[in-house]
Amino acid sequence: MPMSLLSVKVDYIAAVRNAIKSKEATPSQAAVLAELAGADAITCHLREDRQFIRDRDFYILKEVVKGGLNLQIAPDDDLLERAREVKPRMVTLMPFTDDNTVLSQGIDFEKNGDRYANAAGLLIEAGIRVCYFVDPDNEAIRDAARVKADAVELNLHDYFKAKSDEEIESELNRLEQMTQLAAKLGMKVFGGNGLNYSNIRGLVELGGFDSFIIGYAIVSRAMMVGMDRAVRDMLDLLNRPAED
Repeated sequence: MPMSLLSVKVDYIAAVRNAIKSKEATPSQAAVLAELAGADAITCHLREDRQFIRDRDFYILKEVVKGGLNLQIAPDDDLLERAREVKPRMVTLMPFTDDNTVLSQGIDFEKNGDRYANAAGLLIEAGIRVCYFVDPDNEAIRDAARVKADAVELNLHDYFKAKSDEEIESELNRLEQMTQLAAKLGMKVFGGNGLNYSNIRGLVELGGFDSFIIGYAIVSRAMMVGMDRAVRDMLDLLNRPAED
């Protein structure tokens, strides 16, 4: 089974910094430590309200990240301009945040499809790969393929919320079908939103994911054991062979 890659999302480092108005910890410092520990890429979400990551963070991250920077943005004109200027390796187009800290739903193509298609065109024109944050839904994945996606990030919120064995099995069955569909349509498959040290193995053993985007779980563990150990612990779970 091919190993899945790890992209560490550094937004929560910015959240802590902003909460206490400190300069001691920055997303760029965390990104360097994460890559030194073995992370394959770094992700950050530049929101419309700049609640966590700020423009300066994004510019510095582009300079220091070696393995590839994935910028998450809504198709806002100002954010698209920043992305086209800095040119991260990939841009993941996200729903508009509307002051919601936690995203529980993927892109609504029926409501905003033209806007996302136009945004993708601008990014592709600038030589930037395009990913869409979508729910693990047949139509959403097909919509992403129609608007020239290189990849989809499947929203794993429902998997995160599943508690009983039956709920978890149902979500895994759905995700297996959706990862296969996305791959069949020629797209890379990422997973994010709610992943942690307890639930990641089910997805690793399922297969079908090229990369996982994990932020809060790694950052919260890093507060206890350091970024190096937190990243290595997650990589161990990603790389451990499936049990018979």
